Amino acid sequence: MKKQPDYEKMSVYEQLLEGLKEGVAHARGELNLKTTTLPAAAPALSKTRVYAIRKKIGMSQAVFARYLNVPKKTLQSWEQGARTPKAGEARLLQVFEAAPEEIMKIMTFTVISGTAPKKATARQRAKLRA
Repeated sequence: MKKQPDYEKMSVYEQLLEGLKEGVAHARGELNLKTTTLPAAAPALSKTRVYAIRKKIGMSQAVFARYLNVPKKTLQSWEQGARTPKAGEARLLQVFEAAPEEIMKIMTFTVISGTAPKKATARQRAKLRA
């Protein structure tokens, strides 16, 4: 097995030369290079799609916003078309759309620091339903 070159100790010229040699060897089938397939970018979500995801799951805006860890006003602005979800938020919405039961299960049964999540008080539950 050939020893990997230490690129940190090489000059820029030597790094380029080594890279070109590896590229030629790969093209000839003499070397397998590691390749990584990246996922597609998060989808751009319209207001109707955000609303449809929430309705499909059957949650109020307050509860769904809590699951997404965003303020209720933010969710409302997405559903009204005033704002669009950022990439991370859009990805989480995409996952919610594909596997809502799994996401709710993970978030409901997550154990933090060895303790189970606290149960909501009647007042907190009423506030979430609002």
